[in-house]
Parts: sequence; C-alpha cells; structure tokens
Amino acid sequence: MMMKVNQRLLASFDWVWFFALIGLCAAGLMEIWSTTGGTGLNSYFGRQMLYLGIALVVFLILLYFDYHIFSDNIPLLYAAGILALTLVLIVGRTVHSNRSWLCVGGIAVQPSELVKILVIIAVARYFAESERDHLQLNELIIGALIAFVPMALVVFQGDLGTAITFVPIYVALAVLGGLRRRHILVFLIAGAIALPAGWMMLKDYQKSRIQTVLNPSTDPQKVGYQTIQSKIAVGSGRFLGKGFRQGSQGQLGFLPARHTDFVFSAWAEERGFAGSIALLGLFLVVCLRLLKGAREAKDRLGTMICVGVLALLWFHLTINVGMALGLMPVAGIPLPFVSAGGSSLISSFAAMGICMNIWMRRYVN
Repeated sequence: MMMKVNQRLLASFDWVWFFALIGLCAAGLMEIWSTTGGTGLNSYFGRQMLYLGIALVVFLILLYFDYHIFSDNIPLLYAAGILALTLVLIVGRTVHSNRSWLCVGGIAVQPSELVKILVIIAVARYFAESERDHLQLNELIIGALIAFVPMALVVFQGDLGTAITFVPIYVALAVLGGLRRRHILVFLIAGAIALPAGWMMLKDYQKSRIQTVLNPSTDPQKVGYQTIQSKIAVGSGRFLGKGFRQGSQGQLGFLPARHTDFVFSAWAEERGFAGSIALLGLFLVVCLRLLKGAREAKDRLGTMICVGVLALLWFHLTINVGMALGLMPVAGIPLPFVSAGGSSLISSFAAMGICMNIWMRRYVN
C-alpha cells in the first residue's frame, strides 16, 4: 500500500514547474559566469553551483514528508528562527552596512531568508485554524505579530529591503483569511498615519534611494548611479541583446551588483528584450503553478501556504525588475533563483519544495 501511495505521489510531480525553476537557475548561472568570470569552486559561478546542489537536495527532502509535519512543528521552528535572528544582532557578520549574516562552519548564512518561509507557514496555520468566514480583529493582530516580530529584528539588522518582504506575506494571507471592510479601512488609516513616521525613521541614504526613483539625474555619481547604469544596460540590449559576455555595462564594471541585485539588467543587456520576456515567462509559469496549487490544495492550510509563497515571489520579482527599470528604489532585494547567493537560492527552493509537496498530496487522504 505504501508503494502505491509513493507511486501516485511520484506521478503527481509537476515536471513543467520543476523545469521552469531549473531554467531560471540556468539563466542565473549563465549570467553569473558572464559577468564575474571564472568557473572554479572559489568563483561566484562555482559557489552558485554548490548552492544549487544543496538547494535541490533540500527541495527533494521536503517532498518526502507530508507538509502537515512542518505546520505541526512550526511553533518550535518559528522559535528557532527568532533565536537565529537574535543571534545575528549579537554575533552577526556585517556586509555592506547590514548585520544580517551568521557564520556557521566558515559559511555565511542569512537567517532572514529562511525565516520568511517559517513566517508563511506560521501565519498560514494560524489563519487556517479560524473557523469563521472573516478574521476577527484579535486574530489579525496576532497574525501581524507573528509576521512583524521577525520583521522588526531584520530592521534592527539594518536590512530594510529584506524586512519589507514580510509585508506582502501578511497582507496576502490576511486577505485570503477573510478581511472585513472595516478592518481594511482601519489598516489604510493606520498606514497613512504610520507613513510619515516611517519616513522619519529612514536613514538619509534610504530616503535618497526613494527620491532618486523620480529623478536619478539629481545624484548621478552616487545614489542615482546604479539606476542610471541599469537603465543604460537594459536599453542597450535592444531586441536580441549583445550576446554572451558582450555587454559593455556588465563586462566593464559600470553596472554595480551585476551578479546579484542587478542581474536582470545584465541579462537584458546580453539577451535583449526577447531574452527578458523569456525569463519573465519562466517566472509566469512558476506563479501560475503556485496559483493552481493553491486552488487545488486539499485543505485551507495548503492553499494559504501556496498563496503566501506566491505573494513573496511576486513581490521579489516586482521590486527587483522595477529596480532594474528605474521604477522602484534600490532595495537590495535579489531576483529569486537567478541572483547569486546561497541563502536566497536555498530558501526559494525550500518554499517551492513545500508547495510542490502540497500539490503532490492534493488527492491523498
């Protein structure tokens, strides 16, 4: 009987979804190789290959266990995540003015990337347990605390870009859980009141990044430099791009963070409009698969987890591509599966593994 169940689960594996993820990773590896050079184990390319191997192992492991095991143990996992974020504030490593990293065995790990997945499961479980059609105010407040406590810890680390990614998780799950109109009004009023206070809390360089979106030419040598160079790279790619390792902005170093935050700009320069649309098309396949998984999940918990992951992925995609096009402030948010970075890649595959798990078990009692 167990063998039959395993065969049915294997038959439910979504290969289109999986190959779309592999396609995104392949595009990222190609661009990392192109813009950084070198393929050894100590190069950006070599390390990204290693991270991809680890991410795939995590993905496969998460497919094996029923996703309810993770939700049943989420209080302990969530507490471990909060502890890790607290340790970052105490003994964390600082990179680019952000104390966001823990060194484990000589390897730098960014706990906030993994904690986002735990927050999705925790909030999803809490809202899914509500038996009402609409969430009560106390439930919304508790759900907000679950999401915003780790968010506050990330803010204290100085990583505002990662911190704001917790917001779409909570908003999407609260809407799905059932928001009353009066609660929406309360949140809008609270947001309007908090906005000026939030602006005052921003550091000068963060304010400059937001202001630069409207007019990057006001500071072309400093804050506006990244946006200007990114737009030049994207525009110079034209329709078919300049070709592999032929992009002047990426190859000559004019484009900063060309293998991380601005990898889409480097890709657009070398692959052009056609390549950019193809890359975005792969993201669309993944988003549609997540939406389908949410719609056909066997329970409310599965639906909410898929929606939470979809909201997080869509937010990352929107902000990162918006940064590349000069439509969004530079926020240090990576492009999932494409940007160089182990913590982001592994956490992204962990999220996909849990959602694929939900999809494969949609007909299992």
